[in-house]
Amino acid sequence: MSFDESDHNQSSSSFISASDVLSNDDSFESIPPLKDTLDSHFFKALRNFNIVHINAQSIPAHYPDMLASFVSDNVHAILVSESWLKPCLPSISYSIPGFQLIRNDRTARGGGGVAIYLRAHIPISIVRLSSQFPAENEAEYLFIEVLLSHNKLLIGVFYSPSSTVDYFTTLDNLLEELTPLYKHTVLMGDFNTCLLKNDARSLRLKSLIEAANLNILPLSETHFFPNCVPSLLDLVIVSSLDHVDKFGQCAANAFSYHDLLFLSYKIRPPKAKSRILLQRNFEEMDLEKLQKDAANMDWSVITKACSVDEQVALFNSFLVQLYDIHAPVRPVRIRHPPAPWLTEDLKRLIVRKNNAKSSYRSDPKNDRIREKYRLLRNQCNKLCRDLRRRHIHKSVQNEDPCRVWNFLRSIGVEKTRSCPISNNVDLNLLNKHFSSVSCLDNMAKSTTLTQLSSFPTPDFSPFVFRQFADCDVRKHILSIHSDAVGCDDVSRKMIIPLLDFLTPIITFILNFSISSSSFPNQWKDAQIILIPKKANPSSFSEYRPISILPFLSKVLERLVQQQINSFCLRNNILNPFQSGFRSGHSTTTALLKITDDIRHGMENHQVTLLVLLDFSNAFNTVDHDILLGILRSLNISPTAITWFHSYLYGRRQRIRVHDRLSSWLDTVAGVPQGGVLSPLLFAIFINTITSQISSLYHLYADDLQIYLQTTIEDLPKAVECINKDLTCILDWSLSYGLTVNPLKSQAIIIGSPRMICKIKKCQLQHVVYFGVIREFPSLIMTLLKFRYPLGFKSFLGTPN
Repeated sequence: MSFDESDHNQSSSSFISASDVLSNDDSFESIPPLKDTLDSHFFKALRNFNIVHINAQSIPAHYPDMLASFVSDNVHAILVSESWLKPCLPSISYSIPGFQLIRNDRTARGGGGVAIYLRAHIPISIVRLSSQFPAENEAEYLFIEVLLSHNKLLIGVFYSPSSTVDYFTTLDNLLEELTPLYKHTVLMGDFNTCLLKNDARSLRLKSLIEAANLNILPLSETHFFPNCVPSLLDLVIVSSLDHVDKFGQCAANAFSYHDLLFLSYKIRPPKAKSRILLQRNFEEMDLEKLQKDAANMDWSVITKACSVDEQVALFNSFLVQLYDIHAPVRPVRIRHPPAPWLTEDLKRLIVRKNNAKSSYRSDPKNDRIREKYRLLRNQCNKLCRDLRRRHIHKSVQNEDPCRVWNFLRSIGVEKTRSCPISNNVDLNLLNKHFSSVSCLDNMAKSTTLTQLSSFPTPDFSPFVFRQFADCDVRKHILSIHSDAVGCDDVSRKMIIPLLDFLTPIITFILNFSISSSSFPNQWKDAQIILIPKKANPSSFSEYRPISILPFLSKVLERLVQQQINSFCLRNNILNPFQSGFRSGHSTTTALLKITDDIRHGMENHQVTLLVLLDFSNAFNTVDHDILLGILRSLNISPTAITWFHSYLYGRRQRIRVHDRLSSWLDTVAGVPQGGVLSPLLFAIFINTITSQISSLYHLYADDLQIYLQTTIEDLPKAVECINKDLTCILDWSLSYGLTVNPLKSQAIIIGSPRMICKIKKCQLQHVVYFGVIREFPSLIMTLLKFRYPLGFKSFLGTPN
């Protein structure tokens, strides 16, 4: 093992300051840092697409060096061999400001992996990547397509783990398949084939590169391992020599024994558009002057307005007028801040450490140089570690939990909520995808409404809205902590400073809404932001829409929800076996109920036949007319029904991604996405399904589990009963407009090992839903062995 690869960090309890280290020795200042070297090469090539390749030998270990070397406006793509990243290491923890990270990790064993850091504003799509579980004799690669000045460029990074790997057929097939599709190709990497030798490997590599009409740019030795002959293993391969402005190599001793390769390719990259947000300057606002001006305004005009829409429009106008004076909207440029713990002193120390490493490598037998490098390296590692720890410790001391969690997400402790959305996503098509739902058959809908209207009137008092008190309005305003701004441009930050003054006015508007049975039209518009469900989504279904509604609309919904929920609780409207969005009915409640039933069955020498049903896009497919019909059947007063009709109908949505907006589209079905009332309304809607089920069951939001407990002898009868219930559920879904996805539903038999072994699988009838047969495969025959008081241990067994 070489000196660099040994475990070398010295432990010390004292904190070393950068100034102390920098003042000790000035003998390693002659070699310019890698960042300065790259800047000098790319200084006159700012209009070109500039690419580098580095054999990093662990991004996590060399992350401070990555930041110090590549935070530059002159570099557009960083290709990395031997990234050593693993799926458990989040990309956010190793991000470089201004870049997006595309990874192909090696997960089967240590080391390996390839990655590409690409400027965040450049559109990309992943074209091809190697298996994340490569065999020891397989190469690793990652190819992406980038769009530059209306030219598609294929960029690839290739890594061969050793000089014995026969990757030539794989590489030949890749180049034969991909390069004809692109006018421009750039491939860089560590090929582990020395082109300085005239052997079979080098000749074969040159031959297949030439056959693909590609060119290997001439470089000198790129790999300098101690006591070994230098070799040319790292290559730059391009499709067009005419587009090569400059290329070359430079030492990257901070990372590995491989040189860094650089290429300036004559295609103009797209300019990075500065992201500018329009925000109000609340910090410099004079609160006393704001309140004084608010008191001088004639707010009584609002109470004289004839409609709730006019009242809301006047309220918004007055409020915006005030804040345009005292907290005007100003453009705020969003920047990518550098790592806060990477101080200037630490950067200079990293440079001296890297220069010392270079001197040591050039003369490894010199004990004095070796010792100086060892001291500098250990001091640099300790300082870097201490500065980062101090920053983390200081950040988690924040009293605001929201800021603490945002910080933890920024360092990868919790999964990040968002990642960049590509500019080539068609927002109008995506909005159409989210707003398009399957419509319920008119005849089925008419039959369902007739059936609902024929239900006898319940014997409890009808629901009638009660007027809201100022104290309740104030309490619910303070209970909302989100600062998100809806389409009406009124935010929580605009209400809170004037809360004492505005509460009576807001209360009047909200009370007028329920008394006039009209929900304000301005509050029906939803702004949709996108959260990708996975990195680099390739289909619309891989985006999750998050709806941003006006702040005061959420206040009104909370007040209405409180009254409706009290009505449901008082009259036992919701099924006791329905969990989710209800106090005292959580996921724990659902889990306890089902597992306790299973345990009782096992104690009675029974097995449990369990079917898990998945409703597709349930919240977005609720039919408005049927929901209103269900509310009428529950003795909701006609005036309240009219309010709910106004609340549900006339809604529209648009998608916003930074400064890009889609067109408005109407939403014709579903409970309002992001609405406070929506979960309760959906619970009331799906509650009607329970009357169709004769088996045991439990509901959690839009998930339904039905199950029966039976002896082994009566198991065929239990399957028959379950199938009858599934037929009734199918009839209900066709009548009410919710769709069960049979392919995502599952049938499971649960019991003790002794009971499971007695099952004659071949004699069992199939569980069938909508013509789809759900098998009982051996891996689904789950055996649970319970431990008191509540634990369980799972086994997998095979029935006969």
